[in-house]
Amino acid sequence: MQREFRKRRQQLMRTMGPGAAAILPAASALYRSRDIPHPYRQDSDFWYLTGFPEPEAVMVLVPGRVQAEYILFCRERDPEGEAWEGERAGPDGACERYGADDAFPIADLDEILPGLLEGRERIFYPMGRQPDFDRRVTAWFKHLK
Repeated sequence: MQREFRKRRQQLMRTMGPGAAAILPAASALYRSRDIPHPYRQDSDFWYLTGFPEPEAVMVLVPGRVQAEYILFCRERDPEGEAWEGERAGPDGACERYGADDAFPIADLDEILPGLLEGRERIFYPMGRQPDFDRRVTAWFKHLK
């Protein structure tokens, strides 16, 4: 199945062209009450391109980037959290099991992502789906200018 996800990412990157980047956040976890979650369902676009089943993740595609074109930010492994929420892939698992060229802890997103966008002529991002994340993307753009 990973071959199919890779094929989809490569097709999208060809369409985007050189000098572009795409940012796509995973679906947020939703809660019925303070600590009782609804069953998690991944964002369809995120799933279509990554096959990654966890919340608190962000996919970044940077066509033509030598070090890594497909970067995944995700939660780190945490035995205590995993006891309650189930196993997490962590950055290592994101590469090994989900085909990411490189992966980083989601906590490092604000520090690393603006550097991945530097020098890019076009940025693809689905504005309006997640208002809190939209504000972060806007802040990264302001930082780049």
